[in-house]
Amino acid sequence: MKLHVLALSLFLTTAAPALAQQVPAPDTARAVSPVPPATTQAEAKPDFFGYVGVYYGYDFNNPADLRRPGFIYSENLHNQIAVNIALLGARYQGERVRGTFAIQTGSYPDANYAPEPQIFKNIYEAWGGVKLVKNHSLWLDAGIFLSHIGLEGPISRDDLTLTRSIMADNSPYYEAGAKLTYDTEKKWLFSALVLNGWQIIRDQNQNMAVGTQVQFRPTSKWLLNASTFLGEGRNEPDSIGRRLRYFHDFYLTYDPNEKWKLAGAVDVGWEEKGQGRRGYRRWHGGALIVRRRLGRKTATVGRLEYYHDPAGVLTATPAGGLRTTGYSLGFDYYPVPRVILRLEGKQFRAPNQAFERQDNLVRTNTTLTGLLGLTF
Repeated sequence: MKLHVLALSLFLTTAAPALAQQVPAPDTARAVSPVPPATTQAEAKPDFFGYVGVYYGYDFNNPADLRRPGFIYSENLHNQIAVNIALLGARYQGERVRGTFAIQTGSYPDANYAPEPQIFKNIYEAWGGVKLVKNHSLWLDAGIFLSHIGLEGPISRDDLTLTRSIMADNSPYYEAGAKLTYDTEKKWLFSALVLNGWQIIRDQNQNMAVGTQVQFRPTSKWLLNASTFLGEGRNEPDSIGRRLRYFHDFYLTYDPNEKWKLAGAVDVGWEEKGQGRRGYRRWHGGALIVRRRLGRKTATVGRLEYYHDPAGVLTATPAGGLRTTGYSLGFDYYPVPRVILRLEGKQFRAPNQAFERQDNLVRTNTTLTGLLGLTF
């Protein structure tokens, strides 16, 4: 174990001279490099962007296949230096037209896009939009875009914590469909979506889904978000039986001053049992995150999370479903603009033997993860 800790230390030490960025904040739009709208269409120009997130993770349960538990999709490889996500794209924002196209690679798309046809696995975003009303911010966007659900996105740099919570890893990161968004550009934002399904680009059964999103900013310090999903939860043959899924996500962020940032999130979902059985299988989760800025280039962040999926709808384990509490503590360092260094220790504790440790089942899962993120 000492060798693994030494390897992580060397990785962070050798990477340090090349890094940073200002302390990031959660970006509900999850844009890699936001572009302000052009005053006129003639002034609009494409904006090119990229990001690379390289990590080393050590799982103290020492999985034989070198992968974290199956319900972990981000930074999920054990005892190796790997790219979680590397992306390159272009974004266009005009007065009445906008769009984004970005390609990706890494262990995140390998795990999270596994059910998708090969042609779609390397697409991070591919969408276009038009402003429907000249004097109001009413946009119609269509294509493959980032999810309207959840506080945490696929890019660690944009999240409060290095790794994602279980509730974030098991709700959609991406969606395919169309959305209508109205932004009052003061306090409110409303979106209505028609989707191919729960994190599905190509729907085999044409079982469409719908979603909504409402954001409210009472002051510059507060953001409240409520998102919903209603539709088929699985992209499976009709012979297995259709199972309708209802899902609600709520989160809030609070920025009282430059030193502190707080965030809280709650998810709850229901899915029909299917195959002639009545009733629903239910799961829920919650997370609380607190970050404290220590200096101009350093910050520390802690997270407490809880997840309960007794039927294993989204998180199947050797014990059946999953009920666990998680704790994490992280340290962030921003040595130079556009680079971030992160280190995080995390532990999950379950009341039953939900985790595997070599040939045994245990109640805990502990990991140590380091990350270098570069934006260009």
